[in-house]
Amino acid sequence: MPPANDDRSSGARPAAYRSQRAVFASLLFASLLLLAGCRLLRADSPAPAPTATLVPRRDPIPTIEVLDSEALYGQDSRSIGQTIPSLASFSAGAVLPPVAAGDSERGVIVSIDANTFLAGELFRPDGLRQPGVLLLGADVSGWANLPARLSQEGFVVLALATRPLTQARDIEIMLQSLIAVPGVDAGSIGVIGADFAADIAALGCAVNSLCDALALLSPRSLGTLLNIMPSYGGRPLWLAAGQDDSEALDTATALAEAASGEAQLLEVSAGRGLELLRVQPDLVDELASWMWLQLQARQQSLTEE
Repeated sequence: MPPANDDRSSGARPAAYRSQRAVFASLLFASLLLLAGCRLLRADSPAPAPTATLVPRRDPIPTIEVLDSEALYGQDSRSIGQTIPSLASFSAGAVLPPVAAGDSERGVIVSIDANTFLAGELFRPDGLRQPGVLLLGADVSGWANLPARLSQEGFVVLALATRPLTQARDIEIMLQSLIAVPGVDAGSIGVIGADFAADIAALGCAVNSLCDALALLSPRSLGTLLNIMPSYGGRPLWLAAGQDDSEALDTATALAEAASGEAQLLEVSAGRGLELLRVQPDLVDELASWMWLQLQARQQSLTEE
């Protein structure tokens, strides 16, 4: 006969088994509920899609710094020929000395961005509101007497020394600098470019409505400039090229033929870019008269109306 304690163990085993089954069933039920909850959560709350964040663009603010003779050279620097410590901070060729008293020439620096500056000269005649002309070339002093001639005709003239790497989009900043000069009529602006700066001027004016008239001395990039002629539209165009410069002459001829507005082409016996003004001095009067007709005469007619 089995011992009594064995009977008690046999009787307790089913109870423990039932308890284990109950715990297992509870865990299984809880797991099912958890899985169901996760499915509902995924169905009702989809993961957020990634979104792009717009970063404000910080374009350079066009500025123009006009420096008079006293600020640049000191009151007596030209007479005593001394070295002015304040001028040591200017790089070579940053500004040019002022001309004789009576002219309106002044050294200027135009800031393209935080690291790019263009040196130039500003000619400003007397008057409350005058048209403006932007001159672009490799050498500010290479324009002969054209800046003074334009100033005599009543134009505010900003001549800048551009570089081969100057971008066409920088024309916007240069034009903004010009119209920021007190007295400049922003509605009457002309641009003149020479050699590689002629291409830069044309590309910039094609997409900028501030440019009302354009003059090009020895333009070079035939295919590129022909492509932008529709964007330039019917605004007046003046062109000059040397007969010994086939690249420029072919380009100027093609642009004159493609122009939808008034276009004038002058052939010079020889020369390229700013050299044309020295080879044929009459070209200065031709260009100044044409610019006066396009801007000054039009401004006067609008004023009378």
